[in-house]
Amino acid sequence: MAREDGGGAFRALRVRNFRLFFLGQILNVSGSWIHNTAIAWIVVRQHHAAAGVGLVIAMQFLPLLLLGAWAGALADRHDKRRMLIVANAAAAVIALATAVLVTTGHRSVSVLAVMALLLGATTAFELPTRQSLVGQLVEPPDLPSAIGLNVAVMTGSRMAGSALAGLLIVLFSATVCIYINALSFLATILGVVLLRESEIRPTERAVRAKGQIVEGFQYAIGQPAVRFPLVAMAVVGTLALNNQVTIPLLARITFHAGPGTFAMFGAVQAFGAFCGALVAAGRKEATVSVIARSALLLGVFLALVSISPWTGLALLFMACSGFVASLYISTTNARLQTVADDRYRGRVMSLYSILFLGSTPVGSVIVSTAAALTNPRVAIAIGAAAALGTGVVAIIRSRTEPDPPIYGDLVEVVPITKQG
Repeated sequence: MAREDGGGAFRALRVRNFRLFFLGQILNVSGSWIHNTAIAWIVVRQHHAAAGVGLVIAMQFLPLLLLGAWAGALADRHDKRRMLIVANAAAAVIALATAVLVTTGHRSVSVLAVMALLLGATTAFELPTRQSLVGQLVEPPDLPSAIGLNVAVMTGSRMAGSALAGLLIVLFSATVCIYINALSFLATILGVVLLRESEIRPTERAVRAKGQIVEGFQYAIGQPAVRFPLVAMAVVGTLALNNQVTIPLLARITFHAGPGTFAMFGAVQAFGAFCGALVAAGRKEATVSVIARSALLLGVFLALVSISPWTGLALLFMACSGFVASLYISTTNARLQTVADDRYRGRVMSLYSILFLGSTPVGSVIVSTAAALTNPRVAIAIGAAAALGTGVVAIIRSRTEPDPPIYGDLVEVVPITKQG
């Protein structure tokens, strides 16, 4: 994996293994967003219930909250490629079962919530494994590019997936979207199978032992460079990054959107997020000051979304919020990957996943309840306040505490001893 200087945002794509992984993720994540948009449409249109959307989303991410730490420990011990293949194969089966249930008329919130729970269980093992594997596909200096492009896949695929879902719902039905998602998992499986083992950067695997989850938590808490991004993500991820709940509610309940406009709400924010991810991929460092500025701007744009009186204005500010949210997520991810010791990376990234996505069950209940008791604008305003507060704290920290070197091979690692 020899690396030349330059290359900008796309420099990680010079690595064959990352290219294969990248292409597989494009198809897979597009399928997932087609699925998510269709499920949200079914719940909102048939049940017109904010709580119903919140429940389905909560069930989708609850397994990550409960199992994410254990999954991260497994990723540090086992073959990551094999874990990804098994997790994606299981997800394909569950998505297919969901499509069959919806086809046969089983569309109640309770049925969709159970299937979301099962699909979420596969995500709990797939996500930290995938994120920690990215760090082995490229050399450390190219890691911000790889992570930024990986986030660009998530956001760009969301844009394409949401728009395509709207078209498919109009032309066919929401059920077709779910069948497409079941097929999309095969793309990731194929991409992982084709990776060359000899070109994957080796890391020291953790040896199975008691207390590894606790040990990983102690490491994260004991390293200030790791601890602060995690704490910040806990706040922002819980209250400000609940787009799967707030966007469908704002679109359907506040602006009375039809299928096309409904999909557009997700697509414009995804477009902004895609652009933000590319900007993040072009950066060569991930600092607390970037995290601070992006959190502040996220709060500002979410506040503007919450008070927008017209659909067009809300869409504009959504695109802006997507841009800075993506920059925040990419920078936080890159910082954690580059300051974390290889021996703990899987567990650190599992904590990141828990706080970023595993916090969704808590956050979705909070924002959907706020929307049900008041309106979706209030739910978005809560997230705006959380992001603004996080940004202020991060700015203070960036000015009082200098950033340490960011690449894993340059960071001084404080030894962690197992206790108890």
